[in-house]
Amino acid sequence: MKLINAILLLTLFFVGCKTDEIALKALDAIPETKYYSSDIIPEQQSNIYGVWKVVRTSGGFAGSGYTKDFDYLILKKNGIFGIVRNDSLLTSGKLTLLLTIALYMPIGIHCQFESEKTVNIELCGDPEKYIRLVGKDSLDLIAPCCDRYNTHLIRKK
Repeated sequence: MKLINAILLLTLFFVGCKTDEIALKALDAIPETKYYSSDIIPEQQSNIYGVWKVVRTSGGFAGSGYTKDFDYLILKKNGIFGIVRNDSLLTSGKLTLLLTIALYMPIGIHCQFESEKTVNIELCGDPEKYIRLVGKDSLDLIAPCCDRYNTHLIRKK
């Protein structure tokens, strides 16, 4: 009986990992030059690329954030992003840099997430954010003004 339970547990573990990896490769089919012919992010900020897992949110009127509404944010070169929830790509789209006094402010890279399809998540409802890399393995999406929401992520890949 213990052997059967162990085999079942290992099977579920490996199947879970495979579906997770499939979902995180969902943007591989999007051509690198779909939105821009070259990369729009300054080279010194290119560490933002990768797969980021949502760990918490903050902000809003009370400051306590909102219930997480997606699992992963995928950022690729040439302004491509994807949003994954429950092993499915909810939406993808392009990043548009917004003009500020300087392209990279101390708070982060000021940009707009422009989704191919609108889905009911906070980032589609309030797509203007500062992307701020904290160290190598933490990323924050910071709202530019008061009473709006922030999303905090850690590097998956």
